[in-house]
Amino acid sequence: MRHDIYTLPEVVFVSGQSQTLRWRLWTIKNVPFNADGCIGDFSVVDYSDKTGDPLINKPLKFSIGDDETGAKNIASVDLLPSDTLGLEGKYIYQITIKDIDGEAEIPNHGIFLISRNINESFLR
Repeated sequence: MRHDIYTLPEVVFVSGQSQTLRWRLWTIKNVPFNADGCIGDFSVVDYSDKTGDPLINKPLKFSIGDDETGAKNIASVDLLPSDTLGLEGKYIYQITIKDIDGEAEIPNHGIFLISRNINESFLR
C-alpha cells in the first residue's frame, strides 16, 4: 500500500512574494487540536536535497480558530520577501509542533513550487 507523505497543501507563488500561510490543526478524532502552550517550527528544504539543511526555518504562531472551544488550532507563519528571494523550483515544507511534554507531531509534508521573480532587483 502506498502512503503519500505530501498531504499538506501545495503552495505556488513567485520568489520574493510576501506570504502568510495557515493550517487548521485537528486531532485524529477530528476535533480541534488545542496548541495552547505548544511551540512550532516551519522549515523548507530543496526537493532534490531532502537531507540538506533547511533553506528557511521560522517559528510558527498559534491562534484561536475555534470560537466554540477557544482552541488555538490555527498554525501560521509569515514569509517575508527576503525569505524566498532567489529561490526557484520545487521545495518541501514541514511543520513541526511540540507540546508541553516535548512530544512532537509532524503532520506530513507539503510542496512549494516557487517561480522565478523577473524583477528581483526591485526587492533588494
